Amino acid sequence: MEETQLFRLAGKTATIKIPCDYVDGQNVVYWEDIEQVFPGVQHVVNGEHYPGVVLDAVLLSSGEDTVGRHKNTTDAEKDEEMANMSTSDNGASTLSRTCVLATRSTSPSPKSGSRTTLSFKQIMKLAQKGSMESSLEEQLVSSLPPDIQVQVRGSTNRRESLIQVVKNGQVNRLSEQLVACLQELDNKMMDINELASRIMDLVFKNNEQSFEIMDLISKNSELLIRVNEMQRILDSRQDEMKQLQIQVLDQLALLQHNVSSLLTQTYELHEHPIPRLFIVLPADSPSWNPSDFFSNKFRLYFLCECGDRTKSTNSKIPHHIHLAKHEGYDIDRTKEFFQQYGSYVLTILRMLKFGISVAGIAVPVLSHLIRVDTLDQASKSLRLLKNTIESGVYQVIEHIEKVSSDEGGGLSGFAGQMRSSEAWKGSDIRQLDTFLQSKNEKRVPGNLYRTLTGEGHIKWVCIDHYREIYNEKSAEAFHNTVKALGGSFDESIGRVELTLFSRMQAEQFYSALEKAKSVYELKVELDWESSQSDFKKLRNTLAISNVGVLELYLKQQDVSTKDIVLHQRYDPVLDIMRHPSIKSFTIRGPQDFSKQSGLLSRNDDFCNLRHLDVSFFQLKDDIPGIKCLIAKASNLSSLAVGTGTQTNDNDSLLQACNAIVQNQTYTINFKDWSLSISPPPRESNQSMEWMEHLFKFYCRGTTQKLEVDKLDELTMDALAKATKNGSVFNDLALERNDRLGDPFINNISSVVARSELYKLRIHMREDEGRVRIMESLQWIHLRELNISLNPETFETSVMRVLVDGVKKMSGKVNLKTFRLYSDWSTEAGALSMPQGDLLQDFIALLSTQWLVLKVAMTLEQLLSLLRLIDFSRLRALHLWTRGFDSAKVDAILDGLRHATKLEKLSLCSANITDEQRKRVSAKGVSLIHTWT
Repeated sequence: MEETQLFRLAGKTATIKIPCDYVDGQNVVYWEDIEQVFPGVQHVVNGEHYPGVVLDAVLLSSGEDTVGRHKNTTDAEKDEEMANMSTSDNGASTLSRTCVLATRSTSPSPKSGSRTTLSFKQIMKLAQKGSMESSLEEQLVSSLPPDIQVQVRGSTNRRESLIQVVKNGQVNRLSEQLVACLQELDNKMMDINELASRIMDLVFKNNEQSFEIMDLISKNSELLIRVNEMQRILDSRQDEMKQLQIQVLDQLALLQHNVSSLLTQTYELHEHPIPRLFIVLPADSPSWNPSDFFSNKFRLYFLCECGDRTKSTNSKIPHHIHLAKHEGYDIDRTKEFFQQYGSYVLTILRMLKFGISVAGIAVPVLSHLIRVDTLDQASKSLRLLKNTIESGVYQVIEHIEKVSSDEGGGLSGFAGQMRSSEAWKGSDIRQLDTFLQSKNEKRVPGNLYRTLTGEGHIKWVCIDHYREIYNEKSAEAFHNTVKALGGSFDESIGRVELTLFSRMQAEQFYSALEKAKSVYELKVELDWESSQSDFKKLRNTLAISNVGVLELYLKQQDVSTKDIVLHQRYDPVLDIMRHPSIKSFTIRGPQDFSKQSGLLSRNDDFCNLRHLDVSFFQLKDDIPGIKCLIAKASNLSSLAVGTGTQTNDNDSLLQACNAIVQNQTYTINFKDWSLSISPPPRESNQSMEWMEHLFKFYCRGTTQKLEVDKLDELTMDALAKATKNGSVFNDLALERNDRLGDPFINNISSVVARSELYKLRIHMREDEGRVRIMESLQWIHLRELNISLNPETFETSVMRVLVDGVKKMSGKVNLKTFRLYSDWSTEAGALSMPQGDLLQDFIALLSTQWLVLKVAMTLEQLLSLLRLIDFSRLRALHLWTRGFDSAKVDAILDGLRHATKLEKLSLCSANITDEQRKRVSAKGVSLIHTWT
């Protein structure tokens, strides 16, 4: 049955339904429902009529209650309790609608438009109280006599009726059942109240925890946002790191490839005259100038190439790459050096920095590049280097990388000028020593020794590792054998030179050579009537040796009929030429080589040869054989052809050379040609054609050297025509004793102007020719200048051209060697004052390493000249003193007191005492007395 509540106002009544609240399941009346019936209502109270059944709605006037006029103590207490409950537990969760219970006028009235909020705890207490009161009333009424029950049940206010019955004495006492019931009810109420209190406490704690959780969630949300942002940044950086790792790995792979290419690059014996592995470090770190890289001083240190391939089974010393036992070499012409070798140096330094080990070479940490066990034997500079090598490597790498990318150094285009390390050739290695300021050492640079591995690779190692490969006693025994036969053995490069005069000597040498595995080059002359059997013995010995460079000189002689008829005399020589270990072959003196061998008929392949040098007795007769020989040597990189006749038949030589280059059955790509013409051929149209054609072919190469011992119009005309579209010569030697005509001077001047000459030697009688040639010279490329003067006709014009040419270069001349000769007339007097002044002006402009002045000068002129010489680079000085006595020699030595880097002093025709030699020797200078 649906429950309702009756309300009234000024005689008007209204019934309002009591719905069940969705929060706690209690039946409640909402204030909004009362306001809809009685607009402006302030509060409700128990009325005077039918209290508890009908509730009076009250409208306040001037703040007073217009209805509630009868209060009693019990109602007041209830009002106070209600007020306390309504004002306690503020902050608890509220109902969505205002719950209204029966109260008196003392209850606080809600303001218009506002909602009264009660806590959940208050609602629970009020609901419990109402339920208990109703149950109590029913039990009391049931305990009354029947007639009184009817009276009470018929009353509109059951509670008031019961109170009135008690007051009237209609019931004297409560039944024991009622008392027990009330007592039980009271106990249950206490338990209920306690349970409700505990429930409310749990609710409050849960609410507080909920608030804390919400607060934590809010904070965690902010933290989560930050974490997500950091994760995003971290992911981005991880991607960048992955890309950087990929780049680093790619760079390391490229570096390893470059290092492997360099270390496994094979050079033939004739292309490998000096060690190839080296590093470059600052020579003076405290005075390092980072703003001008090329103004700093550098030293080059060679490396021992020891490794797995050079390690013996019972080795007791480390076999990792290390610095050679040498104090190193100062580098000359720094900028040019790094243009030539900068990329190579950078690759090697990076290999050492990152410890990349390839090609059987182990790379240690930088500090171990200098072996501790050799420090006591090493020089002072090498011991000091151990503490600075790591910083020096990093320093050079950093600055090479900068200048190679045109950053720093202010050198625009340097990156394009710096050659790739992969473009290295054998000729590049041979040019390395031109940049080193050496002390005229006769040994191999770095005190290293050349070895040959089982795979045929050349390795340069220190003496310790060399002795592990080749037993010292065996090497000494071989050295003694060669010395006893009158030959020489350079153990550092493994080269033997000797002449054998008999078969007995040959057998003795061959027996020793078979045991010596450290011989790689052999120059041998068979100076007896050797036959095919002799060549076979030589062939068999070389087959089990390590010789790769062979120079064979034969004596002209009559031969046996059997060898001639069967065309077999030189067949063992052909066997030697095609042996896989022979890379360079030179033969001199064979007669009718094609006819006395099976060269033209045999199916030989000389693809192993890289260098071939043949000089036959009758060159013209052997032209078919030479053409066949070259055709079968398909991998030649250099070729030299000569004639052994005493008639200097250069017409035959030209004819042979042109026959070779005109042969269309094979391709020739020679990279290191050297052509010498002396004396010139006969003047004829045929010779002219041959000469011009030869020069044109010759000019196809890259590294060119031309020597013309006897200049003539025919040669120079042919050379001028061949170089009309450009010359590739860089080494030119010209000699002419008679007078020169204008056509000749024009031709030679044009050739010089078209050539980027590295070296120029001029020996002429006429000053006019020298002047014209020097005027056309490109000074920027020149490194060596040798010029001869005639003291009898020595004009100042020649020296003036030299001075003007150098001045125009504004200090960009890198002339390393200057030689001035005047040896036609040794009886001529000293230079005149103008000539001497011009010579001094020219010398003052130079900064050379080698200075040779074979010109007659007085002591005063010499001393003045010494005051002008730049001794910062000068290593060797040769002066012609014309019979100076010891006093004049002392004066010259006093003038050289500032020559701190001078290593060699040569005084021609001077009287030198032992005391004077000791004096300069104490400064590390070698004083030499010469007569020419």
